[in-house]
Order: sequence, then structure tokens, then C-alpha cells
Amino acid sequence: MKTYFTAPLFLLLFATSLPSFSANSFAYELSFAPPKTVYIGVDGVYNTIKSGEIEYNPISAKLRVGVFFLTNVALEATYSSGLESDTISDGSEIELGSQTGLFVRFQSPIQQGIRVYLFGGFNTLDLSETEMGGVTVEESFDSVAWGVGLEEHFKLMKQLIFFAEYGRPYDDEFRLSHYSLGARYQF
Repeated sequence: MKTYFTAPLFLLLFATSLPSFSANSFAYELSFAPPKTVYIGVDGVYNTIKSGEIEYNPISAKLRVGVFFLTNVALEATYSSGLESDTISDGSEIELGSQTGLFVRFQSPIQQGIRVYLFGGFNTLDLSETEMGGVTVEESFDSVAWGVGLEEHFKLMKQLIFFAEYGRPYDDEFRLSHYSLGARYQF
């Protein structure tokens, strides 16, 4: 009786693995970023700056350039510039000048078109605050920064990747968080 079940079971397993074999090898091709792969990206950033009970929400744009030096591990440099300042009810205004950062990025293989990534590194930011009386104070802050994101990969556009990201560029005297949506092109 075992001989009757062994052959059909083997044929069933073999037949079901054939279509998935080619799909798996194609997914493997897309799921890993090999070393020396370069990318460039842009994103729109909604920032949240909290100091005590006060919250500002300036808008900025970010440019990122990176290179994978190991499989799925990249070195990324970022530059961000403020697009729109935010004013609260008492009349004080805050403007996010520029941010520069250098990060190490770790990313997972692609699973069903989605990838998760983490990054950490060092960030410098310039901030300008104008008080109600018109006095402007400009300061620079350096800190360790980190974040997490999700990427969406499409089969038709292998090199164009869309992402959503949460980051914490500064968390000392005040807390700066950002939420961004963007795209990157992988060469």
C-alpha cells in the first residue's frame, strides 16, 4: 500500500514546487540589495517638535543618497531643508532650517512586495525660533538619531521604491519626530 501513496505524493510535491520555483528565484533576485548598489531618494516630511506642552509642526523635504556596502546593509547620507514654518496661538514661530545626517541602514528581504528597514546614526539640525516679541534665536543641535520604515516594491518598476518612515532625529531638550512619504531609485 505504501508504494501507491509514495509515487502520487512525490508527483504532487514536485508539480506544486515547479511554478513556485521560478517565482521564488525571481523574488530572491529582488529581495536582496547586493553590495555596491547605489540609491537616491526624496521625501516629504511632516515634523513634530514637542517642548513641554508646546507642539510645532513644520514641513520639510529630504534628499537621501546611499550605497549598500554589505547585502541589505547601507550607508546613507541625508540632507533636509525646511519648506514651511509653524506658528502656535501665542504667536511664536519655529522653522526647521536644515538637517544633515549619516546613518547605517539595515533592511529585511522583501516579503510579498514589502520590506522593513531600520536606521541609526548621527544627525545635525538647525532650528530657528521667533518669539512673540520678534526676537529670533537660531541654534544647532547634534544627536544620535534612529528610525524605522516600510518600503513597497512593485514588479513592473523594480528600481523605483516607495516608502513611509518614522524617525527620531533629536530627543534631548525637546523632541523632534518626523513622518515621511517618499520614493527612492536604486541603480
